Amino acid sequence: MKITTVFLDRDGVLNVDKPDYILRVEDVHLYKDVATAIKQLSDAGIRIIVISNQAGIAKRLLNVETAEAIFEKVIHDAESDGGHISDYYYCPHKDEDACVCRKPRTGLFEQAVREYGLLLEETVFVGDGYGDAGAAHRLGIPFYLVDQGRGFETRKKCDAGGQLYIWVDNLQDAVQQILKTNKGNNK
Repeated sequence: MKITTVFLDRDGVLNVDKPDYILRVEDVHLYKDVATAIKQLSDAGIRIIVISNQAGIAKRLLNVETAEAIFEKVIHDAESDGGHISDYYYCPHKDEDACVCRKPRTGLFEQAVREYGLLLEETVFVGDGYGDAGAAHRLGIPFYLVDQGRGFETRKKCDAGGQLYIWVDNLQDAVQQILKTNKGNNK
């Protein structure tokens, strides 16, 4: 399998998550090596798309303008070493809204596939939440579970539920495995 697109969750993968949501631009703190990892994916010709649940909007903890400013800050900082994130998509709904876009549902992934003409069999997803694992399972794509953010609790849930994942320390570790997979497929 050659990987041409990497889907990334935002909070807990790119930036440090907070239990009470990221509500201000000043609350954005990227994990170490994220910018390097983004550059390595970009340099390898791999498209990067962020897919994130942002229920804080529906809960009226922040407005759309602030949410967008937070995304722009995360993207800007993640691209600071010269990498490129093609796009980001987010679900502004709560669990009980039963929308098609909130992970583990796959509406945002399907939208990205349509808009970018992606081949789903050439994608992977890196996340830290159980909804992330569920979305990857529903899409039938490999899921890299990071040991940060909610990763440890998610690992226990995945193990109990028989949900498949590839355990990695962080985004940098996932990127190394992805690049190694692609290198192995070029032989």
